[in-house]
Amino acid sequence: MTADARRVAFTSKTLHHVDLERAAVGALEARDFRLAFALADRRCRILPHPGARAHLLRAEALFHLDLRDAAIAGVARALELEPDDLVAARRMMAWGDDLQQIEAARSVTRRDDDPDSVRAALLLLEQSGQDSCARIDFLDEEVKGWVTWRGPGDPHLSLAQADQSSTIQLPADPRHRFARDGRQAASFRLIRPASATSQRLQITQADRVIASVQLPANRVPDHRAAPRRPARLRNGEPSPLTIIIPVYGDLAATRACIDSALNALACTPGSTIVVVDDASPEPDIKRLLSELAAEFRIRLLTNEHNLGFVGAVNRALGETGAGDVVLLNSDTIVPKYALQRLRSAVQSTPRVGTATPLSNNGEYTSFPIPNRSNPLPAAGEIELLDELAGRANSGIAIDIPNGIGFCLYITRECLDAVRELSDDFYRGYLEDVDFCLRAAEAGFRNVCIPSVFVGHEGSRSFLGEKRSLVMRNLRVLEHRYRRYATDCAAFLLADPLRDCRAALELKLLASQQVAAGPSVILCGSSAGRAIAIRRCRQLAAEGQHGLVVQIRSEGQRQLAAMFDPDGGTPQSIALDVATPEDREALLRFLADLGIRSLEIAEPNRIPGAYLAQLTQHFAYDLLITDTALAMRTAVGSGVHPAWTSLVAEARRVTAIDDDGAAFSEAVLGLQVVRLSDPPVPPALYPEVSGPARLGLLVLHTSAAEFRFIRALSDQLADADEDIEIVVLGSTLDDLKLMQRTNVIVTGDIAVDDVATLIEGHGITKLVLDIGEPAFGHPLVEALLATGLPIAATEWSPTPPGHGRRTDLKLQPGFDADATIAAVRDWAVEDVLLQPDRRSGRHRRQVGTRLP
Repeated sequence: MTADARRVAFTSKTLHHVDLERAAVGALEARDFRLAFALADRRCRILPHPGARAHLLRAEALFHLDLRDAAIAGVARALELEPDDLVAARRMMAWGDDLQQIEAARSVTRRDDDPDSVRAALLLLEQSGQDSCARIDFLDEEVKGWVTWRGPGDPHLSLAQADQSSTIQLPADPRHRFARDGRQAASFRLIRPASATSQRLQITQADRVIASVQLPANRVPDHRAAPRRPARLRNGEPSPLTIIIPVYGDLAATRACIDSALNALACTPGSTIVVVDDASPEPDIKRLLSELAAEFRIRLLTNEHNLGFVGAVNRALGETGAGDVVLLNSDTIVPKYALQRLRSAVQSTPRVGTATPLSNNGEYTSFPIPNRSNPLPAAGEIELLDELAGRANSGIAIDIPNGIGFCLYITRECLDAVRELSDDFYRGYLEDVDFCLRAAEAGFRNVCIPSVFVGHEGSRSFLGEKRSLVMRNLRVLEHRYRRYATDCAAFLLADPLRDCRAALELKLLASQQVAAGPSVILCGSSAGRAIAIRRCRQLAAEGQHGLVVQIRSEGQRQLAAMFDPDGGTPQSIALDVATPEDREALLRFLADLGIRSLEIAEPNRIPGAYLAQLTQHFAYDLLITDTALAMRTAVGSGVHPAWTSLVAEARRVTAIDDDGAAFSEAVLGLQVVRLSDPPVPPALYPEVSGPARLGLLVLHTSAAEFRFIRALSDQLADADEDIEIVVLGSTLDDLKLMQRTNVIVTGDIAVDDVATLIEGHGITKLVLDIGEPAFGHPLVEALLATGLPIAATEWSPTPPGHGRRTDLKLQPGFDADATIAAVRDWAVEDVLLQPDRRSGRHRRQVGTRLP
């Protein structure tokens, strides 16, 4: 990046993200789209987490670089973060394909005030077959909007609430701004009657529904005359427990949920089920609920109009008597003894207001991976998980920022103090959070009971709209509770549920009966972790199961963290192998697993005492991922004496890629087993005009990498100031390097980012090895597959007629100065490249030294 092109001094770590966005805007205005991409792309990879604006800046630059698919993906990410962002919706409407355009057009009609944008959106919708549309805006006092339609007959607007309903006709207005080309339109504005419950606004025309919206209550409920509820029973008898299940759609999920709840009911004395039919449109659901109510298996409340989750729950709460309450989503599966143990745990824990069990899909309480929607286990596995959770975590309650509404246990004391769910939250998202935060303000605890597990499918309602609804309601929540975001961040960082998840994982793994145990890959760095995950993918392709154990330092502790790369168990087990007790515990655990094989990578990063115990107890393979075993990185230097016995006692020495195998044979003098992957077809990239751009991969965040980049930057600036270095990854001090006018640092990257980074930055050559190779790293393989000229160490001589003249072959044992000089000379060559269609690689046509 030239000095003239970038006049931004990146000196503030605190405001670096702001500086990047401002500089990206300036680059777009100057039509320097590569610079704009470089700056916006980095902004999207660093903290604080980028918002929609950053992704839109990146997408704008990509679009002008003719990278349309990547630009659309950026806009989609912006809409995921801010579904109501009008700029993103307009871009998607202009750039997207089919369904993307239609969804964006709907967003524009709902929110945009620019008539031209709305007309374009209406035209797109009509071309897709939607010939009617409406926009509805509401406040406490009024509702206003417009409606468009085709065909005879004027639409009607109805407003219904619990005790009354009214309807008005909307006559067509020929002078309306959206009435043209046979399309009719009308505007409306009416006063909302005061209501303590939600209202349903619906626009119909010729027996079809154009729009249907639930409006929140616009009057605070009057609780002054509310009857005092009976106190909790104290005579030793179980207090009543009411399970409330609001139902609207999805017959299969509803049937499974109610069946499981009825089974749990039989094991939970004093409990009843109240199902609220929230004006379900499915006759089969109504038939199912009526049959269950006729058999007195449930108590059924039926809403004449759809009140939404909040309205349905509040109606049920208003009709419950004494005792605690469980709010249960209709897409949950409740194990047989879950409700009884949940009630017992709450009653034995002081000051509880709300309690939430573990679940596969429960945000903070998700298992095995927290804050993720894990797949719903089969019914039998849910029962097993609940049983094992009871054994692993009995008597434990962990405070959490808020309960989660899929299965929310509420004590009667809390309900009497906080009362009903708030109607300020639109369409049933985050009202459970608001209730829990009000409970905390009233002095109650929100806890997770990790001795109980409940299955949760999740997101069966409002699938396409959920993100928009959540973001809209989240803004209300954060305005009302200023510390909520900080409390959540602190909880996620501390992860106090980790030990409970680990305890459940240990029980689960011990209970599993498998014909062959897993293969375990041991590593000690983030680069080694990526290679180990790749090795697990190889094992999976062979029908085997792989687990990774990564050693990482946390203060004085040396944690051995075990995880399944495919998202199964374990994910949370971590033992401190710096202590004899945990070393023994991990050895017992691996022995109980009946591991199929142990593959050791990066032995220099494994604590010596732990490595010695492992190699004494298990047969092992050595996986060559770096040069740590060598005396020196020179041909024929051999194995370092410190590792001779480790190598000699290994069953075999393996390598994932050709470079690892070549290093082992040429430097270590070892015969290795090459673990093959399916061949990756090479990519072809168009020629890039302008100055050369050198992509330099960094994987270790080391001082050696930092010094190499800094020295290469100096020498390239002296040789040719137009050559740019694009550092692919993160370094010890990104800002220090970016203060140089010929360096940009991307931040952390993934394999899926490679194609966009190569084309977006216009990279013409790649440096993959600056003295610290990572054999078999997925990023190395992905960059090799680009077909661009490569600078890397040549561990064994290339046979005549093979290899590429455009590559720079660095000699093993080169010192840093010699390597930097060689890369500098290679980078400043004026090389015209064109694709070799036969091999997908590139070949040199003309090569001359620049003056």
